[in-house]
Amino acid sequence: MKLAILSRNRQLHSIRRLLKEARSQRVQCEVFDPLDCQIVVSRDSSRILVHDRLAVDIDVAIPRIGTSITDYGLAVVKQFELLGIKMVNSSLGIAQSRDKLRCLQVLAEKGFDIPTTILMRGSRGIKMGLRHVHGTPAVLKLIQGTQGVGVMLVESPASAESVIDTMWGLGQDVILQQYIAESRGQDIRALVIGNEVVAAMRRQARPGEFRSNIHRGGEGIPTDLNPHYRRIAVTAVKALGLSVAGVDILESLNGPKIIEVNSSPGFEGIEAATGLNVARMMIQFAIELGRGRRGRQKTKPRPAKKRRSGRSRGHAPKSRR
Repeated sequence: MKLAILSRNRQLHSIRRLLKEARSQRVQCEVFDPLDCQIVVSRDSSRILVHDRLAVDIDVAIPRIGTSITDYGLAVVKQFELLGIKMVNSSLGIAQSRDKLRCLQVLAEKGFDIPTTILMRGSRGIKMGLRHVHGTPAVLKLIQGTQGVGVMLVESPASAESVIDTMWGLGQDVILQQYIAESRGQDIRALVIGNEVVAAMRRQARPGEFRSNIHRGGEGIPTDLNPHYRRIAVTAVKALGLSVAGVDILESLNGPKIIEVNSSPGFEGIEAATGLNVARMMIQFAIELGRGRRGRQKTKPRPAKKRRSGRSRGHAPKSRR
């Protein structure tokens, strides 16, 4: 069995953990920088070269594609797929999850509950968008971003117009999103591998910050998700064509709302919070995929039925300190 990890930085915590767990499973594992991969496409012989050598004998690849090289990275992942190499996450799934608006479009079309989200251009569009998201405060997000970068809270229509105009002037499209006040700087990160949630934590933003990302100083608290939340997380990942992903969920008065699905989730924070060996689970999943023991879900995923309102009847997950 030979695994490949597609990542620009082998010194990242997640990559070092994956390499360590691969060694513990006595599995050969290499890290390829996607920008070191040359794609050769022809009618007679399509292939991938890493520097000047042919990438051969790879059974499974684990894409860890950063936002800075999304387009090139997706081309590399697609070429691996065309060569018959099994991928932990597909190029289509990564593309759909990486674009925040496209991700929400797919989820909404398949019946998942999300915060109301607006993409617009022009000053008239800003005023209309604010009406649709129930005014300010509201959340502004860059279409592509990670670890909370490019996510802003605007407190007034004037500040919303100022920030959006600035982003447009820099050539950036932004989405305007409903602010779920009752979440109070909290969300749930559910880590899905295959057909199950293998780890979950509640993330709490640091004082004075509304973004709950661990990289922004948020605190991770291990959480036992009930079956409803687990089902939503797993079916959302499958709906986007992924097998391994982090799902971020807000708890609203009307039930859970998905705000993001991350196809290259970091797991330092969730391993620290839960004490679970997430890296080992990912490597074991890749090994089973290479051996043909893991198949992609063929049936169309369906989200669980929405509850009418509230968090009653044991609906919300419980935290463990």
